[in-house]
Amino acid sequence: MDATMENKMGLPPPYESTTTFPAPPPSYFGSNPPPPGMNVPTAPPRTTVITSPPTVTVVQPGKLGPGPTGTTCATCNKSVVTRVEYVANNRTHIASAALCILAGCCCGCLIPYCMRSCKTTNHYCPSCKAFIGTHMPS
Repeated sequence: MDATMENKMGLPPPYESTTTFPAPPPSYFGSNPPPPGMNVPTAPPRTTVITSPPTVTVVQPGKLGPGPTGTTCATCNKSVVTRVEYVANNRTHIASAALCILAGCCCGCLIPYCMRSCKTTNHYCPSCKAFIGTHMPS
């Protein structure tokens, strides 16, 4: 096939290498070794350092109860008995509203705020004061 027939068929023109690569530079000493007494610097030896990623241990707290619970703190890694804090939640507010409507007086609505069973229990580490977990009443 000639070039005109390739163009009629829609083929690209043949590849012709027009790029010439320069020759590498000659060695400093050519083919002769350096003269004696001349110090030729050599490349320092390569050192390969292999590191492994650090291992991370995540300690999941056990089942937290409605009162102080023994567990391991994930922050300070100590075995502790948790410090608890009781916080009102939606269940507390709903029970208070229901008692207010059913009892007809405002004094009954304060009872759920005094009961621990109507509140959420937040557990904290007594050593480092870190939050450990929550127990929701069922």
